[in-house]
Amino acid sequence: MRNVLLACALFSALGSRLPAQNPRVYLITVGQGEEVWEKFGHNALWFFDDADGVDEAYNWGIFDFNQPHFLQRFLTGDTKYWVERYPGIPLIDSYKNADRSVVIQRLNLTPEQAQRALNFARWNARDENKYYRYDYFRDNCSTRVRDVVDLALGGVLKSRTSPIRTRYSYRSESVRLVDDLKLTQLGIFTALGEPADRGLSLWEVMFIPMRMRDVIRRMRIVGPAGTPVPLVAEERVLYESRNYRERGNVPKLWIPYLIVGLLLGAEFLAVGRAYGRSSLVERIFRVEVIVWAAISGILGVILTLAWTSTRHVFWFRNENLLLLNPLSAWLAVAIVVSLGKERVSRAVAQLAAVIAALSVVALAVKVIPGFTQNNLALILLVLPPNVAIALGLRRSAPALVAGTTP
Repeated sequence: MRNVLLACALFSALGSRLPAQNPRVYLITVGQGEEVWEKFGHNALWFFDDADGVDEAYNWGIFDFNQPHFLQRFLTGDTKYWVERYPGIPLIDSYKNADRSVVIQRLNLTPEQAQRALNFARWNARDENKYYRYDYFRDNCSTRVRDVVDLALGGVLKSRTSPIRTRYSYRSESVRLVDDLKLTQLGIFTALGEPADRGLSLWEVMFIPMRMRDVIRRMRIVGPAGTPVPLVAEERVLYESRNYRERGNVPKLWIPYLIVGLLLGAEFLAVGRAYGRSSLVERIFRVEVIVWAAISGILGVILTLAWTSTRHVFWFRNENLLLLNPLSAWLAVAIVVSLGKERVSRAVAQLAAVIAALSVVALAVKVIPGFTQNNLALILLVLPPNVAIALGLRRSAPALVAGTTP
C-alpha cells in the first residue's frame, strides 16, 4: 500500500503540469554507497504507463559474484554483466534503504520516442540479448542508459555532446569518486595506464551516472512544435543520503603522496646510514627493504600481466612500471641470500641502484613528448624510498659481505 501511495504522489508531482505521454520515461540516478563499485553511482531507465499497466525499470548493471570464474573474468576484462527488469518503486526503495541518494528526471520525449526506447529495452532484456562484456569506462550501466536515450532521440544526444571537450579523464573521475577509500584510490591510480589520461568529451564523461544527470538537465531538444524544449521535463530528489557525499573536485594527490614518500625515504636513509652500529639496526634495515621490495616487485608483476595478458585497455602502456617493476621482487630475494656472499651483496647494491635509476627515469620522461601519463603523484611517493634504499645498500654492502658489523 505504501508503494502505491508513493507512486501516486510521485506521478502527480511530476506529471501535473505536463501533457499526457505514453509511456512516461524517467531517468533514475542513484548516488554513492558503501561498496567500492557503488562509489561510481548507478542509474536506470523507468517506463511507466498506468493506463496500459506498464511499470518497467531497466537496470544494466547486474552481476553475480557467484558466477563461474567471476574473479578470473574480472581480472582479465571479460566480466559478464546483464540487464534486468524490475518494478520501479521497489527498485527505488532498495537504493533508499541502502542510504543512497536518488534523483528522478522525467524525460521530455514524444510518445514515439518513448515507445522506441521501451521497445529496445524489452528486446535487450531477452535472455538471448541481455548479457554483455562490461567495461567500467566505455560500456557500463550508465553508458547503456545513455545509448538508449540517444536512440530514442535519433542520435541527438551524441551529436550534441561528442564535440564538447571537458577537463575530465577516466583517471581523474575514478580517483575523485573513491576519495574516501585511500588504498583503493592508490590502487586505481597505480593500475591505470596512459590511455586513462585522455581528455573526455561530454558524451564520454556520461559513463558516470551523476554526470549524465547533470548533462541532460541542461540540454534542450527540438519539441513537437519545432521549438526548443528542455530534455528534462521535471526533476525531483526522492532521497538524499545521510552518509555518502560525492566529492566535487579532483583531489591533489601529489601533496600527500610527496609527504609520505619523503617520510619513507628519510626513514630508509636514516636506518641505512646507521647500518653497522648494531645487529638490531641491521635486521630492521634488511626487513624493511625486503618488505618494500617484495611489495614493489609483486605490483610490478601485476602491472606487467595487466598490460600483456588482459583486455583492460586502460591498464596498457603503464609508465608506473618504471617505478614498480619485477626487478624489485628479485631484489627482495637477493637480499635474503646475500649474507656472507661478497659477489651477491655487491650485485644487490647494483640492482638497487638500477631500480632507483629507473625511478629517476620515470620523472625525467615527463619532459619528453609522448609520455603523457598522469603519474607524478606516484613518482613522488616511490622515488624517495627507492633512492634511499639504493644509498643504504651501497653503504651496507661491505657489512653484508661478512654478515657482521664492519
